[in-house]
Amino acid sequence: MTVASHQCGRPRAIDLCCKAGGVSMGLHRAGFDVVGVDVEPQPRYPFPFMQADALTVDLHGFDFIWASPHCQGYTALRHAPGTKGKPLMIGRFRDRMPVKALWAIENVEAAAWDMRDPVTLCGSMFGLGAQGCQLQRHRLIEANFDLEPPPCAHDDRPVIGVYGGHARRRAASAGGRGTRDVWEGGHKAAASEAMGIDWMTLGELSEAIPPAYAEFVGRAAMRLIRPEMREAAE
Repeated sequence: MTVASHQCGRPRAIDLCCKAGGVSMGLHRAGFDVVGVDVEPQPRYPFPFMQADALTVDLHGFDFIWASPHCQGYTALRHAPGTKGKPLMIGRFRDRMPVKALWAIENVEAAAWDMRDPVTLCGSMFGLGAQGCQLQRHRLIEANFDLEPPPCAHDDRPVIGVYGGHARRRAASAGGRGTRDVWEGGHKAAASEAMGIDWMTLGELSEAIPPAYAEFVGRAAMRLIRPEMREAAE
């Protein structure tokens, strides 16, 4: 199955397992023409979209490939009903990456054992947060090019977690918890501000990657892609 979309002068990126497009927005801001692929419909996805199995899409012809394989098989809840037996998908995506493309694979910290020299991205690196709380939301990135993220900048503010369709002030061990998760404007307003995303539902926000993460990775890739494009045009 082949996806085609290209605006003249912009490198092409494909976002596999894109959900509602947090990664795609970051790649767009980094300068890519982005196409998303997901097995489920994504009515709020903001760019060209194909509903398909991400493991069947033709990846050749793209300058940059991002994959976010399902994380359920790696998380602490992997033995819970509905999650037990979920496949470990990182290796399958890695094996499909074209030799000549730049690529990145994202997953949760618990997947570190199945990733090759990943770097950690954190909301504190990008100043993310809401209503006096800091977003941390650690995610691992494996890439076939160098990434040099800044160190985490955790501070003494409470931590906002966006999961399960809510915005949560997390437990004391993770940065502090109020007596109630009450937010000005409600849970969606707090989650949207913390993630830097204004077009998703709370459920979609719970599964999203902040665009700032993908913009950082995309800009690193773009620094390698742009010189190659100029040389090809000469």
